[in-house]
Amino acid sequence: MPISKTFTIAGTALLVCLFAGHAFLYQSFFSEGVSLPQESHMAADITPAARIRETFALFVPGDARRIREMTRLLGRGVKPEA
Repeated sequence: MPISKTFTIAGTALLVCLFAGHAFLYQSFFSEGVSLPQESHMAADITPAARIRETFALFVPGDARRIREMTRLLGRGVKPEA
């Protein structure tokens, strides 16, 4: 019986800490005075066309074939050749 009593007390204490922390952090994070990171402000200055161009610049032609070959090689346990 002492183990169940210990788990009950510890569980209750953890839940109280969880709810108190959530109430404090939620209110402080979403208050009006919190400023957004600088990167978020910079993202608002980019046009949609530039954002799309940057996204597709991450991909190169033939990338899907290379990924498929790497997956096949890793599935067999063979080291890829450079």
